[in-house]
Amino acid sequence: MRLAEVAERLGIEEWRIKGALERQSIQQIDNFNPPYLIFRKDVAGVERGTAVFLGEEVTVVRGFPKIMRAFYLEPLVRRHFSSRVAVEEKMNGYNVRVALVEGRVLALTRGGYVCPYTTARLSARRRIGRFLKENPGKVLCGEAVGTRNPYVVHHYPEAGEFGFFAFDIRDAAGNRAMPVLERNRLLEEYGIEHVRFFGIFKKEEATEAVFRVVRELAQEGREGVVIKDPEMRLPPIKYTSSQTNASDLAYAFRFPYEYGRDFFFSRIIREGFQAVEWDEGEAELEERALRLGKSILLPMVESIRRVRDGEVLTEDHVLDFAGEEELEEFLTYLRRQGVSVVVDEVERKDGGVRVVLRRLRRSSTDRIRSVLSGRGE
Repeated sequence: MRLAEVAERLGIEEWRIKGALERQSIQQIDNFNPPYLIFRKDVAGVERGTAVFLGEEVTVVRGFPKIMRAFYLEPLVRRHFSSRVAVEEKMNGYNVRVALVEGRVLALTRGGYVCPYTTARLSARRRIGRFLKENPGKVLCGEAVGTRNPYVVHHYPEAGEFGFFAFDIRDAAGNRAMPVLERNRLLEEYGIEHVRFFGIFKKEEATEAVFRVVRELAQEGREGVVIKDPEMRLPPIKYTSSQTNASDLAYAFRFPYEYGRDFFFSRIIREGFQAVEWDEGEAELEERALRLGKSILLPMVESIRRVRDGEVLTEDHVLDFAGEEELEEFLTYLRRQGVSVVVDEVERKDGGVRVVLRRLRRSSTDRIRSVLSGRGE
C-alpha cells in the first residue's frame, strides 16, 4: 500500500495511518476500481468519511464536517457568528459528495462509500460532469432527495422521483468551502440546482427570521434550515421544526430496537427547548405534546401488532434500475455493508427494472417477538 504517498497528500504522519488501519479506524475497499481507503473515524484531524482513492494518482475527497445543531437558538447565534448570517433550507434526504476520480463522476455517502445507485444517477447528469471537469479539485456537496431513493424517502415537488440539490462547493483535498453567494452564482452558471436560499441577515435579526422561515417550512412538511457564515469561515448551525422531530421519531419508533437511545432522547429534548424559546402558550404546548406523543406511540403500536400477527418488519423502497447488472451491483454493495435486503415485485419495462427493495429490520422484529412470547426485557 502507498502509505507514504497517502500520508503526504493528507498532511499527517504515516505511522498514524498504519495505526488507524490496524485499529480498523481506516478501512480499505479492494472490490472497487480504483481501490480506496475510508476513514471510519476522525484520524489526526482528517474527518470521518474521507475517501482516498489509490489510482494512478492518489485522490483525496475529504469527509463532510459534522454540523452543530441548535437547541436554543438566539444565544448560540449571538455567540457563534460575527456580524451576518446566511440562511438556507435543510432538506430531508441523504448527504452526498460528488467528485471526479480518474475521469469518473463518483457519488460518496456521508460515511465515505461510493454508492452505485447514486453514482449511476448523478454521473448521467451532464451539468454535474461538466462542472467537475471544468473545476478540478472541487467537490459538489448536496442532498439527494425524492421518492425513488434507497435511504430517505421524502416527497419534494421540485425533486420528483430523484433530485440532487447542492449546498456546498468544497476543495477535495483541503475541505475549504466556497462563500455562499459565490457558490450560488457558480451553481446557477452551470444550471445545477441548489437548496433554497432565504437571504443574508444581520446577526441581531437572524433569530426571528429563522423562526419565521422554520414555521413556514413546517407548514409545507419540510425539514428546517442551515445557518451559515456567508464567507464560510465559521462552522454552520442547523435548526429544525417540531414537525421534523416528530417525523424522525415516528420513523424510528417503527423500528424501536434499531436506534440508540440518544437518537430518541435528543429529539425529545429539542422539543422542550424550542417550546420555551418560542414562548408557547397552553394551546400550542398541547398541540406540540399531542404531536410528540403520537409520533412515539402510534408507529410503535402498529409495529408490535404486525409482529404479533406473524409479519417481519421491513423498510420498503421502490427503486428503478437501468438493468439487472445495475440492480445486482447495488444489492452487492448493500450486503457488503451488512444490510439485509430482499427484492420483491420485480417489474421489467423498456430494458429497465423496477423493484420493491425490502430492508429487513431483524433486531426490532426479533426483540418484539421475544417479548410477545413471554420473555422479559
